[in-house]
Amino acid sequence: MKRRVLIWGCCLIMMGLMFSGCSPKAEPKSYEKTIEAARTEIWNAISAGGASSATVAIMDNGNLVYEEGFAMANREAGLSVTKDTQFNICSVSKVFTAAAVLQLCEDGKLELDKPVVDYLPEFTMADSRYKDISVRMLLNHTAALPGTYTTNAETTEPDPDYTQKFLAYLAGTELKGDPGKVSVYCNDGFTLAQILVEKSSGQSFSDYLATNIFTKAGMKNSSCYFKADNTDIARKYNEDGSAAPVEYINSLGSGGIAATAADLCRYGQALFQGKILSEAMVTEYTSPQYGDQTVPAGTPLYPYGLGWDSVAVADFERQGVTVIGKNGGSPQYNSQLYLLPQENISVAIVFAGNADVTGVANDIVQALLDENGLSEGLETETAEPTAATIPDELLAYAGIYGDGGAIAKIEFNNEKNAMIYKKYDGKTFETQGTYPYLSDGYFHLPVVYRAGFAKNFGQEFFMIYDQSSDAGFVSGQKMAAAAAALDTSQFSGKSWIPTNLSAIDANAMGVKTGVVTELPGYLYHTANGGYTLYGLKDATTTQMVLPYGRDLAQATIAENNGQRILTIMDYQFINTASVASLQNDEAIVIGSDGQSICRKLDNDGTFSAVMPEGGRIVIYGPDLQPDYDSSSGVAEEIPVTAGSYLVFIGAPGATFTYAYTV
Repeated sequence: MKRRVLIWGCCLIMMGLMFSGCSPKAEPKSYEKTIEAARTEIWNAISAGGASSATVAIMDNGNLVYEEGFAMANREAGLSVTKDTQFNICSVSKVFTAAAVLQLCEDGKLELDKPVVDYLPEFTMADSRYKDISVRMLLNHTAALPGTYTTNAETTEPDPDYTQKFLAYLAGTELKGDPGKVSVYCNDGFTLAQILVEKSSGQSFSDYLATNIFTKAGMKNSSCYFKADNTDIARKYNEDGSAAPVEYINSLGSGGIAATAADLCRYGQALFQGKILSEAMVTEYTSPQYGDQTVPAGTPLYPYGLGWDSVAVADFERQGVTVIGKNGGSPQYNSQLYLLPQENISVAIVFAGNADVTGVANDIVQALLDENGLSEGLETETAEPTAATIPDELLAYAGIYGDGGAIAKIEFNNEKNAMIYKKYDGKTFETQGTYPYLSDGYFHLPVVYRAGFAKNFGQEFFMIYDQSSDAGFVSGQKMAAAAAALDTSQFSGKSWIPTNLSAIDANAMGVKTGVVTELPGYLYHTANGGYTLYGLKDATTTQMVLPYGRDLAQATIAENNGQRILTIMDYQFINTASVASLQNDEAIVIGSDGQSICRKLDNDGTFSAVMPEGGRIVIYGPDLQPDYDSSSGVAEEIPVTAGSYLVFIGAPGATFTYAYTV
């Protein structure tokens, strides 16, 4: 613990020197092996099939020492990735939002520790604690907001009304905990920060960034959304070779900026040179800022700054090198920005498509450190821990744990001195692994992490720890028996499909709700394969019970025109049990209310349709996963499975002509 505190203290002193442009003259560096490592790792990621293309850059003391694009940005047009090709940088956008807020603090228009409502009276919630949320809490993930307002967050064309819908949504929801205590990654905080920038500056978010950050940093290929009429965009390609629709992220402050890897490096250089923020404010920006209850013991594995995921990346900190990092990911892109303030180096990489961008970026930075002898080397190896007996006090941690997206059951095998980790799959708890207890006091996972338990703040936690320190994160909160077991029948064993999905919303989730028989009084919502526990306020309303859980959302069930409708955020869902079967002679015409028309497919077969202008069809398999979505490209004939569901989406009066052959 002392070593970590000393390192952070030294880091802050060094950052004050390095970011102010007072660093000693740097020795010339070699990049041959670093570039070789970058090319190898990036091509490996693309060859694996998930990533379509990539861009990478390294800047050293103001010199762009490496910049390269990989693969085709646009296969149809025959365009390769160039130095000007824009990629969505996703959540790396957050560091720009935080910088904009800090600039406005320097201008006297905002104060970090004043309540947000002082500046945004239009921000309200159905929870009086929202008035305690400060500007700082938006930037260090301690605001306790539910997580991510996903309705039209990612679309196939921009939604100019996203922030108004977002504020309206917040007005009807609650917090998941007390503000200021726990840092849980939260996109909604940065959407609020975006609105705060606009209100305080009198400019649109896009115009503010262009004038006060992009221009100052020389970021000529950066913008909110992709540049208007830009054709030099890295497209994401699906497994069948088709191009995904162009992705627009409407939560601009959270993830809506497009840029190049070189521009991200230019931003790092502008910080080093004091072009964006004062020395004092850069120190504030890049200091540990997490809530004091973020972990029940030890220190966070990801020590948040303001907008930064980590102001001391563990893999490099243990080598005596300060690395500040921000990661981003969306359905179509993955990004990573690293700053090495002691060396005045910036490293950035962005993929179109799926890739382990942080792993690739880590390999590049490690190659850079090794090639130039910049690290102190890994800490002295300690003796390998040996098998040990599980202490009796740990056995009491057996039970069911909840986290955002997972329900786990933990058991102990005394004969094997091991922990058995099971995960809920909607029916039962399936064993995921058996992990031995060793003499260092941890259960060892097959990867570099270790597992353990901690008790604090009146709760018990399942923890994941770094391989060689007490740095960790909460992986689950033990669920106590509900005080009163309410009627869960409205939610139990139900499947739901959306009835008000917009034609442009990239999110097309189906939802299942149910109960875990071993945990009476709770229920779950599930979407995209994840299971999240909720409590019940009453028989038709859920409440959040996981203050450490990410991306939560309350649900309600109400009667509407004789149908039971589930509402989560702004999405409305119909119970699949009440969906009528599709008849081949049926006229499908969207009604005056604009609600989607849902139909069940009773047999295997093929389906085809003529799409009205602005129309969309989503076909959900029996598992409620989207098997087909016309927004990703219209197919002439689609194989369908018995038990699937069709959702016809369009404007009032839109007519769908179709054929269903069995």
